[in-house]
Amino acid sequence: MLNLIRQFLTKLTEDRYFYLKFRLILLNTFFAIIPLVIVVTITYFWIYNIVHDEFRNNLRWQMAETRHSLEFFISERISALKFIAHSYPEDYFSDEKKFYRLFLDFKKEFEGIVDMGIVNSKGIQILYVGPYQLKGKDYSQAEWFKEMTLRTEYVTDVFLGYRKIPHFSIIIKQDLTSKDDYRLLRVSINMDILQRFVSKLELGSQDDIFLINKDKILQTNSKLFGSALEPFKSFALKIETDNKDIKIYEIDLNKKQAYLAYGPIKETNWILLTIIGSKPYKKIPSFFTKEVTLISLFSIALIFFVITSSINSLVNRIHRADQEREIAIANAEHADKLASIGRLAAGVAHEINNPLAIINEKAGLMKDLLEYGDICQNKDRFIQLISAIQENVTRCKTITHRLLSFSKKIDRAREDFYINEAIQEVIGFIEKEIQTKGIKIVYDFQKNLPKIRTDKGQLQQVLLNIINNAVDAVDIGGLIEIKTESIDNDRIKISIKDNGPGIPKDRMKHIFEPFYTTKSKGTGLGLYISYGIIKKLGGDLKVLSEIGKGSIFSIQIPVNPEAEEIK
Repeated sequence: MLNLIRQFLTKLTEDRYFYLKFRLILLNTFFAIIPLVIVVTITYFWIYNIVHDEFRNNLRWQMAETRHSLEFFISERISALKFIAHSYPEDYFSDEKKFYRLFLDFKKEFEGIVDMGIVNSKGIQILYVGPYQLKGKDYSQAEWFKEMTLRTEYVTDVFLGYRKIPHFSIIIKQDLTSKDDYRLLRVSINMDILQRFVSKLELGSQDDIFLINKDKILQTNSKLFGSALEPFKSFALKIETDNKDIKIYEIDLNKKQAYLAYGPIKETNWILLTIIGSKPYKKIPSFFTKEVTLISLFSIALIFFVITSSINSLVNRIHRADQEREIAIANAEHADKLASIGRLAAGVAHEINNPLAIINEKAGLMKDLLEYGDICQNKDRFIQLISAIQENVTRCKTITHRLLSFSKKIDRAREDFYINEAIQEVIGFIEKEIQTKGIKIVYDFQKNLPKIRTDKGQLQQVLLNIINNAVDAVDIGGLIEIKTESIDNDRIKISIKDNGPGIPKDRMKHIFEPFYTTKSKGTGLGLYISYGIIKKLGGDLKVLSEIGKGSIFSIQIPVNPEAEEIK
């Protein structure tokens, strides 16, 4: 694995086209995935909110149904007791047998009735029918009896009473004919009937539903918070006992998120309370997350495949176009060399002609000595003549070697050389033309410049192009100044200044463009090629010009391009 990573990083840093592919694939994939991520995120939260709203609405509906069932249970019995109290003859409330039949009929009609009794205005139960011995019991101190002094009907909280079993009572006041006298018709119902009602709600293992009163005392058993008649102590939540609607809140239950729903029961002091901790509202989002994750991964894979294929094809085309461009530029550079050589042909021919004439003269003299003289006597003379011939042959070889180094297509090769000597070699090519036009060359070379390591042939081609342009620009007897200097010991600056007519400002921005020329004759490739060569060598080419004052071409070239690349 490490070798694969190392190979990948090596290729990434060394192969610029591989780096280009990697970068484009990464960027395009990233920007293609962003909309997908945004859509999926928005959809997820949208579905999440829908599921939560649906859960809350369903919880509210179930709570409403359970509350309605309880309220109907209570109101039905209250109505029945009212009917009995106001419709039955007086003897049913004084005769034990008739009262017993009344109880049996009531119990048969209405589920959950345990016993029935009549309590007088002093709180004494004067009639009782049921499984306990409660006739004659005094209820004057009971909370419900005190409440009935101000009410006509009342549903008590769950309490133990004399029977020591959790139950509640429904009580109806019946006014008597005597002034300020009344009696209470009372039925008792065990707490189990309430437990059965609240248990109808569909709950999970971590959910709970129960009744509390306004004093927060449990009226039914709770799975999480204790048994009936115990205080409800769990979390600090203000329950609005006067609120008639069903309220739903998110709560922190034992450091876990849960929902609390509650609603009051009419005609009573009870509050129906439900706690949902099993998180059924997260089931659908979890399912949705799995489905969307699979679809998203498939979409990302498809996006990556399409982008990779497209980028590969595009970068390969760019690579081929670059190769063709490099070939075209190389051909243009070579053509520019040949054009420069053609211009130098006359001067070079003149330079070669002089040593050839000397060689011819010396060879003729040697022939005469052979025909008319003694070889042994003229041995020293022969050696002098042969030496002269060798010197002039070497001179011709040097001239032709320069021409060959310019005209041949050779691979780029960096070599160490002194820039001042390279400039003088270039001037040697066009020395005859310079002399013919009477142009003065002024050298301002900085001494002790370090050797530079670069492609000498290409740099000399650039220098030849720029100096040729300067020669063309100046009139007869003109001036060309060539200056070299070191900049920060890392770069060498070459300035070529002429006193020609200068370049107009509107043309300055075009001079490095291909096929653009200010000459009447010319290809317009010289400066374009020169600019490209200098950039390849890690340098820079600039020009300053002013009408009537001439132009200055400045070349900055690194002393050691390899060291700059490392930086």
